[in-house]
Amino acid sequence: MKALVLLLISFPILATTGPCDGQSGAYHINAGGEAGGFVASTARAGERTYIGKGTQICDYAQVLNSAQITGNAIIRDNAKVYDNARVWGNAIVFENAEVFEEAGVWENAQVFGNSKVYGFAGLRGNVQVHGIARMYDATYSSGQYY
Repeated sequence: MKALVLLLISFPILATTGPCDGQSGAYHINAGGEAGGFVASTARAGERTYIGKGTQICDYAQVLNSAQITGNAIIRDNAKVYDNARVWGNAIVFENAEVFEEAGVWENAQVFGNSKVYGFAGLRGNVQVHGIARMYDATYSSGQYY
């Protein structure tokens, strides 16, 4: 009886929801035939994009053109990453945020709200960009911008 109770208590602890909190989808196949990261069935990843292993493109997010997502990066909600933009490391782009042109977001940076990161902007470290912030042509490594 004790073993049964312990087993029943252990199930929620052992359960994992999978990529994108259990959303349905598939692993992206990159242009060279290499298996990539997870793309939810409601999200969109372009044919020329590079979606690295360990990444997650969730909800209605879009990764288009020659954008690259690598490391453990997550793009979710209605966020968009396009043109030649790169997101990598543990960075997260979510809500309605956009990262485009030649911009890069990496390490633990977060981009969210209705913010836009573009040009040659770089966000790294623990920086947070949110609200209606517009970041371009400079590198930011700490703080909050909104």
